[in-house]
Amino acid sequence: MRSTTARALLLGALCACASGKDAGVDITKPVTGAEASNAAKAYEKGMQEKKDQNPMEATRFFEYVRNNFPYSQYASLSQLAIADMAFERDDWSVAATQYQDFVKSHPSHPQADYAAFRAGQAYFNDRPSTVFLLPPSYEKDQAPLRQALEALNRFVSAYPKSEYMPKARAMIADCRELLAAHERYVAEFYWKREQWRGAAGRFMTLADTYGDLRGGTVRGESLWRAAQAYGNAKDPARERKALQRLVQEAPQNAHRKDAEALLQKLPATPPGPSPAPQKPSSENETQPATPSARGERPNADPGPGVPPAANGEPQPLAPPQAQQPASPPPSNAPAQPPPSTPSLAPPGG
Repeated sequence: MRSTTARALLLGALCACASGKDAGVDITKPVTGAEASNAAKAYEKGMQEKKDQNPMEATRFFEYVRNNFPYSQYASLSQLAIADMAFERDDWSVAATQYQDFVKSHPSHPQADYAAFRAGQAYFNDRPSTVFLLPPSYEKDQAPLRQALEALNRFVSAYPKSEYMPKARAMIADCRELLAAHERYVAEFYWKREQWRGAAGRFMTLADTYGDLRGGTVRGESLWRAAQAYGNAKDPARERKALQRLVQEAPQNAHRKDAEALLQKLPATPPGPSPAPQKPSSENETQPATPSARGERPNADPGPGVPPAANGEPQPLAPPQAQQPASPPPSNAPAQPPPSTPSLAPPGG
């Protein structure tokens, strides 16, 4: 299904950009002559048209080979040539999909490593760019960079002896630098708005995911900023953890002495949960439960079986009906109003 969709996108793109000699080409026109019965000749004809900058005519021959000689070696080569044409016209998303389909269909093909590398390269070329008078690239959508990083990491893992390994590793390094710049931008965005927990979380991601960049300095700086954000958020437990990591994982960082000084001032153990509130002296006084931190349980939860209070007043809980003794009233006793719940024993008399 994915391959069919990719073909439809490819044909649509070719029709949209067709010009000159290719403008009147009918891609559905059947192949005739010697190429009609010979996969090699049809493929060679397609390659010649590709070389002559006639992508529509070339695609017609390549698709003919794929449809009529599916078990020929030229079928896979035709599929690869179609992906190359998409790459050459800067149609990055289509090219990446075509290359990935080729790898899935022919994982042991001699050119599978080439296709896997080009898939990552296509995504990398589709990354956001920095243009004058427009927002910088780190403020834009980073989805192509993430896709490039995933594709290149798969390539490195699957083809460690490929000749394209040096280029792939260089692009992986560039992807990580650009993604780290975006993460730093988001962290600063939260910091400027004093959303301390959001800023701290982003700085911790920087330290954990991209901390090795720039000789490890990213880890130390990110942990220091995260500790500051947790301090501003009044979260000494997480502040202590960030500072401890800075001292242990980035001992050469310029903020190490400051971190050690702060650790001396912070409590040695994080404060425990607040004690349960005492029973109010008056029925109108209640102690609300306040969450201690985002994502954590409140300090004081109601006990099991106690319904939530309505309008801020505690509601008494009646004992279970089965525990109430059921005894008929004496015959000479005055009439009593009926109970709120029916008695288990029949009325006296």
